[in-house]
Amino acid sequence: MANKKYLDYAGLDVLVEEIDKKYGLRGALYFRGTVPTISNLPTVAGCTVGDMYNVENEGVTTADFVEGAGHEFKAGDNVVAVNIAPEGDPAVMKWDILGGIFVLKDKLTFGSSMPLNPENGDTFLYLGDTTYIYNEVLNPPVDANPAAEGWYETGIDPESGEVIYVPTEDQTVEQGKTYYTKDEQYVKGVIYVWSSSAGPSGSWIAQSSGDIMVPITDAEIRILFQ
Repeated sequence: MANKKYLDYAGLDVLVEEIDKKYGLRGALYFRGTVPTISNLPTVAGCTVGDMYNVENEGVTTADFVEGAGHEFKAGDNVVAVNIAPEGDPAVMKWDILGGIFVLKDKLTFGSSMPLNPENGDTFLYLGDTTYIYNEVLNPPVDANPAAEGWYETGIDPESGEVIYVPTEDQTVEQGKTYYTKDEQYVKGVIYVWSSSAGPSGSWIAQSSGDIMVPITDAEIRILFQ
């Protein structure tokens, strides 16, 4: 078993304290919402110090970031607006990557969308809404009760016109109709580990036991700012 690092609420307080010392962030983060990509962030010059956004998809930073242009940005990282100008000088606003601060080995990352290009052994705490997949019921028994089994069938959303899955009301199997089971894909609050050998192209494996999850210590946070 390995120890996996994660940032808990106590650690977040220390993180804010250290950012305050380094960048003049006055002790508060204000979550402003989620954006799809870096290009969807508002103009940083117009932001208030402490404005924080979650960015769903990976990308590359621009010159508006403390890290500079061309820095790899991971899916699910958070960014915060900071003032890097010396005290008393006109404000110079930049984005700073909160998730990118931590480079500790075997750390646990977290976010509302699964990382796009994981590496074998990456650990991720999923915080988005639970998602589902629908799998076709192959060769359903002729004496099965689809409704009692909790199976689904396809239908059309009257508003969007898109195909949707709805619980079937069939009491007996209708020949020629395709039925589906509804299975959890990613569950909110569950830790997943990427296995490059699972399936044809790798898969996220839900963890119920094994690795020991430990919070990043105050000392480990502070040393990152030295």
